[in-house]
Amino acid sequence: MRDFNRLRADAAIKGVLASGKPDSPVLQQQTCLRCANIWWPRRPQKPLRCPGCKSPYWDRPRKLKIAPSPVVASISRAALQDSLRTELAKALGTSQPESGGLTDRSLVKALDVLKEMKAAGRTWQEMAERVEREFGTRLDKDQLKALVR
Repeated sequence: MRDFNRLRADAAIKGVLASGKPDSPVLQQQTCLRCANIWWPRRPQKPLRCPGCKSPYWDRPRKLKIAPSPVVASISRAALQDSLRTELAKALGTSQPESGGLTDRSLVKALDVLKEMKAAGRTWQEMAERVEREFGTRLDKDQLKALVR
């Protein structure tokens, strides 16, 4: 029985320290190229994943995404507005874009107009007619009330 334990202990020592046969596998320290974790594997085979970040690609360096360089074009604001106005006129099917100044048809302008009319004591019908005439939108009394509040 003593001989058996001694042989078993010798085999374990030889396997761990790799002092046995020259072709016995030797454990080498591994380094993750993703998270820089350093560890000793349990088996002589290549580990399936990094024990730190759990990545199966621990032995491959991370590929960096290269952002496209921004295109710098020098165009004036007026030229951009004219181009946009022309393209919108083509897309919407209107004959010619407005050649004069731009009319402000924003929601902010509509709210300002409605608040001024309410302060002046105008009726809901007058407010609805003006919004339809200036902004091209038909609103009923409840919608106008919601916007003015």
